[in-house]
Amino acid sequence: MKHLKTFESLYESPLVIELKDMALELTDAGFNVEIFKDCYGAKNDDDNILIIITRNKFTMDTDVKDFLFRSIGYMKDNGYEYDTNSNISKLHFTEDDRIILSSGEARERYPSFTMINILFKK
Repeated sequence: MKHLKTFESLYESPLVIELKDMALELTDAGFNVEIFKDCYGAKNDDDNILIIITRNKFTMDTDVKDFLFRSIGYMKDNGYEYDTNSNISKLHFTEDDRIILSSGEARERYPSFTMINILFKK
């Protein structure tokens, strides 16, 4: 594992590596989580990072919600803003740990998502 970390660190930023570590629980639960520096649509000097979470019909269970709030908090602490979308609508995160959609609040059993993405921007 030590060699893998060394190899990864040559090509990925420490922020991306930390976010991937945070996402391990979701990956273990069967989610496809892609985390990478977003080179498309960004200027060469931008450090945008994109997270894409996919799985066939999932809800906002504890693992998903925890990862979303942890990753957003971590990136905010590192000076990033974020924009979050899903296959249903834009997602809004509140200070009291709720996730609001245009159609209401995301709960553990409703609605069913197939994709959530987060774009972190400086």
